[in-house]
Amino acid sequence: MHPFNDPRAGNWPAILLMLLVSIGLAAADVQDGAERDAEHPAVTMLRDYLRVDTRNPPGNESAATAFLGAILAAEGIPFETVEPVDGRGNLWATLKGGDAPALLLLHHTDVVPANEAFWDMPAFEGVLRDGYIYGRGALDMKSQGILHLSAFLALHRAGKPLKRDVIFMATADEEAGSKLGMGWLIDHRPELFDKLGMALTEGGHGTVIGDRITLGIEVTQKIPLWLRLEATGPAGHGSTPHVDNAVSTLLAGLNRIQSHQFEPRIIPIVDAYFKRLAADFPGPIGAAFADIATAVKDPDFRHQLHQNFANLSALTHNTCAITRLSGSNKVNVIGPLASAELDCRLLPDQDPVNFLAQLETIIADERFSISPLIAFAPSASSPDTPLFTAIETVMSRHFPGVEAVATISAGFTDSHHLRERGITSYGFAPLMIPLHDLSGYHGNNERISVTNMKRGAALMLEIIEEMVY
Repeated sequence: MHPFNDPRAGNWPAILLMLLVSIGLAAADVQDGAERDAEHPAVTMLRDYLRVDTRNPPGNESAATAFLGAILAAEGIPFETVEPVDGRGNLWATLKGGDAPALLLLHHTDVVPANEAFWDMPAFEGVLRDGYIYGRGALDMKSQGILHLSAFLALHRAGKPLKRDVIFMATADEEAGSKLGMGWLIDHRPELFDKLGMALTEGGHGTVIGDRITLGIEVTQKIPLWLRLEATGPAGHGSTPHVDNAVSTLLAGLNRIQSHQFEPRIIPIVDAYFKRLAADFPGPIGAAFADIATAVKDPDFRHQLHQNFANLSALTHNTCAITRLSGSNKVNVIGPLASAELDCRLLPDQDPVNFLAQLETIIADERFSISPLIAFAPSASSPDTPLFTAIETVMSRHFPGVEAVATISAGFTDSHHLRERGITSYGFAPLMIPLHDLSGYHGNNERISVTNMKRGAALMLEIIEEMVY
């Protein structure tokens, strides 16, 4: 007998109707919950912030300072702004506290350009879709700016005495080296940093790999060395090319750089980080990570690491990426000069002068010249501080068994400006980013989840409260 025809089933049409109604109510609850999440202040502020187009170039960061300033003004919080040049604004505001060294909440307002032809949605509209907020800056780093701002506003509203000043700072031009942002402020407004003892900015977060979370707190970074390579050769008509024209010479030299395998070298902080990661990868990968210094001696392993975990591979050796090329300004003209720009990132113990000499040896062509565009000195912050401990304490409270570990960043941030002046600076945001979403950094379809923004705002406030009460 079919179960629906079994008398023991009772009044099954009524039961079915009740079941359908309960499912509908549950779905409505889920939808209502999603709508409430979308209305969370951190979510709405981020979506609005992403609509402020601050792609650099040209920058236009003053639009961001106007946006942030309006929020601060509505709360009655005084703030200051400065433009080193028209349209390139920086902003800061201070909540006054006791005599303990001040805490800086630092983020940059500029973002890299986005080629929207490769995006699934507009890059500057703060699109909310399927629980994610999309837009250039969603990860790098307007989301963290909103977490800082949310905590800053909460401290102001609470009105409780603080044991230290808390400074909210939004700077320009980080994506181009900070000459009009943090670099300019330190040179021209050094008094802003007199009481500063520590800073929180970008560089570390939680990484979700399967069902495991790795918490990285950035304490140092690879050295950026941006270079311009120029090659010369005979000029002429495009119909009769010379074998040794400038473009051909440039491409040959670049090919030698691309083909070169920079020697892997495992520094202590990288070794410790891979040992922590080993627990997240069972089997041969975990075993290799546990002894990464030995593993990287195998060319096959290095290739697989680069193919599958490019962000981790970059921590094991110096890198050079060819990012810009230029030649003639007309299609039928062979110009006398061709150039390329390279983004090289060096391990912190690498001497940049020696690295340049190595590049010249690799190119081995006197028709080349190499000019540095940006080069910073190595710097680091000790993890043995109350701020590092505060991050560990809060994160372990919410993610039991997840250990925070000091890390190195393959990229550079404004932390180096502070560290070079003896100020402790950590890269950390309490965001749990799935491994596959990390490609959004400077990539396509950059996004952050609504859950991350809601939870991150609460966690950021807790971390700061550990330091100010």
